Amino acid sequence: MKILFIGKKDSGKSSLLYALLKNCKCGGILCLPVFENGKKIGADAIDMYNKERKIFSRLKQIANFEGIETEYYKISFEGIKFCINAVEKALEKCKLIVIDEFGVLERDKKGLYNVFKKSLKSKKDVIVIIRKELEEEFLKEFPYEFEKIYVGLDCISQGFNDTFKNQNFL
Repeated sequence: MKILFIGKKDSGKSSLLYALLKNCKCGGILCLPVFENGKKIGADAIDMYNKERKIFSRLKQIANFEGIETEYYKISFEGIKFCINAVEKALEKCKLIVIDEFGVLERDKKGLYNVFKKSLKSKKDVIVIIRKELEEEFLKEFPYEFEKIYVGLDCISQGFNDTFKNQNFL
């Protein structure tokens, strides 16, 4: 089964999926928001197989690592490598793989694009987190049969954002 977990930016997709899967036997990667003084400053990648954590992104003005700059954030080269390794390991060891998220880097065939492609071609169960605005482009690139779950009802996403805003998850 292939599942798309779809929602707008900051709608709580990753936090909700982490809450649902944190005690399941699965592999892959989830990127959870990191807050400082109530403000989102980036995301940390969580290897869902062993719960290891690595910096994935930080606001450009505070990032102190090599990486790819986007509009607001710098994405760590080490974080990308960590994510790729986590998904590769999941392909070997797990039945269920989660990949967070198909974003602008992957749209441009960078970042985690190749492990998305490899995972979706596999016979494994895969959950992909994707922003709503990239759904159409993603489906053109990966024309598989997907179950779709939409996240974004204000009462659900706001509740999860408030609940997890000031926690480190691990």
